[in-house]
Amino acid sequence: GWSPIFVTVDPSGRFAYVSNQDDGTISMYTINSSTGTLTPMTPATVSGGGGPFGVTVDPSGKFAYVPVPYGNIVLQFTIDSVTGVLTPNTPSEVAAGNNPAWVAIDPSSKSAYVTNRQDNTVSMFSIHPGTGNLTPNSPATVATGTQPWPIVVEPSGKFVYVGNENDTSVSIYTV
Repeated sequence: GWSPIFVTVDPSGRFAYVSNQDDGTISMYTINSSTGTLTPMTPATVSGGGGPFGVTVDPSGKFAYVPVPYGNIVLQFTIDSVTGVLTPNTPSEVAAGNNPAWVAIDPSSKSAYVTNRQDNTVSMFSIHPGTGNLTPNSPATVATGTQPWPIVVEPSGKFVYVGNENDTSVSIYTV
């Protein structure tokens, strides 16, 4: 695609996904386990909304999430376990904060966290185990530093870390 800005490999190492910001698509590939060669899937792309920033695959490898900053949404997909093809969920999107940029999933695949760059927050969601759909928590957001960007849940699932681009800090949260 045009302007690929993010590459993700699923937990099984069989599939790769590339968000193409300027053409609003997500390229989908199978990975040759011997050579690492990427082969486009059929179809080769799926709509990524208006400028997808990245693709996050949950630890179970069943679902994928794509922040779309210019639509203030997160796209929700189910991953075909055989082909790796992304299929939009119903509904295909969930509202996030202003300019969502990064998604992190906890190790149990029960919670999702999304950084919102323009309102300096993290949106917090529960993940439905059967559908992968995101439901906002209550409260739905927590404050961060200035312009949060990357977010990660540490391996035990106890803590979440957010890098804040414009104030050189890292926000730390207890789950």
